[in-house]
Amino acid sequence: MKDEAGPHWPRVREGVYSRLEGVLRAKLGPNDLFFRLGETAYLITMPTTEAEDVNAICTRVAFDLYTSFLGYCDLASLQINAVTGVEDDTLSMKRLPLEQIVVLAEKVGIPKEAIAHAMAAMPARPPPKNAPLTSAIGHRHKNKHHNYFTPHAVPPPHADFHFMPIWSVPHAAVTTYACEPKAIFVEGRPESVPMSQLSTEERIQVELAALHAGAEQLAKSWETGVRFLLAVPLSFDVLGTPWGRMEVLSACRGLLARHRAYLSFVLYDVPPGVAQTRLATMVTSLRPFGRSVIATISPTTRAYSAYQGIGLRGIAFNLREFSLHKPFGQNDAEQLAQFARRASMTSLLWDVRDREVLKFAQDAGIQNLSGPAVASPCDEPSGMLRLGWGQVLAQPAVELWL
Repeated sequence: MKDEAGPHWPRVREGVYSRLEGVLRAKLGPNDLFFRLGETAYLITMPTTEAEDVNAICTRVAFDLYTSFLGYCDLASLQINAVTGVEDDTLSMKRLPLEQIVVLAEKVGIPKEAIAHAMAAMPARPPPKNAPLTSAIGHRHKNKHHNYFTPHAVPPPHADFHFMPIWSVPHAAVTTYACEPKAIFVEGRPESVPMSQLSTEERIQVELAALHAGAEQLAKSWETGVRFLLAVPLSFDVLGTPWGRMEVLSACRGLLARHRAYLSFVLYDVPPGVAQTRLATMVTSLRPFGRSVIATISPTTRAYSAYQGIGLRGIAFNLREFSLHKPFGQNDAEQLAQFARRASMTSLLWDVRDREVLKFAQDAGIQNLSGPAVASPCDEPSGMLRLGWGQVLAQPAVELWL
């Protein structure tokens, strides 16, 4: 950028520093640090993030910086250097090759036209693994800097949301509502698409939209006086990608501080055998933005040690993850409840749909329940409501399958 600015650099550099630091504060996690090295470089350290993810996030930050000042970004001009060692207060660095930057750019959602242009500038060789292919439908994009092929942009999925009540059994009240998509529509598909069939990029967009939809209801509650707690489900796959984590944390920073005391996160689709360090990184990144984080446990997991001592407020079973061959049973309820009590955490069953599971939960002492067998979803949160076991069990059986 200094080369681009030429003699104007002394006048614009403070604006460049200010813009870059603003982007870094928005995109990095609470444990990450950055500071300027000399006149044209910044050092970024992310101690709880995998090295490849750090490279990916830095690629996105650099792309956004170039685009905001120049209106375009040639990926070949990015200078991302991985620190390979330190000796006598001197950093040893290795510049990332363009081939690697192209792969990283795809991971963090950089527009496909920029990736396609960078690939065209690379020496003839097999394309990087998972690199996007340019569509044959598009148009030429011309300016004084570039002349490259731009594929038509694919519109993001559209989702309609509802709010699923979460019943706090010890308080005999519905205290929390989870914002979930009730229908997701993708360009070119005539019917609603389940979340499991979305690409990672589409899933990120839908989960961010859910976060914003829930935040809008929290803001509305301050005007109407209807108080409730908001649960935001976030999938492990979304937070596990550098772009997804970066976008989620950026959205969380945009929330009003007064809303954070009413906000909790439910980390779902956590795979079996998850490494404690990886789960801890996700929990640590979310905790500054809400009152608590709860994580689901895979039905095949029998050792829960990865969930202990990492700042979780609770653990949960998502009953959608159980199968007909391995249905949820009394032993599962007992194991969840017993571990939660020993670890001083709360327990949650998500998507309860029948009375048999209600009986399992009641006998085991599960503390929070959600699903059609407890209460039907609503278009807007109704506030905190009194609800006891008698009312739940008295519901007609037909209501359990709404």
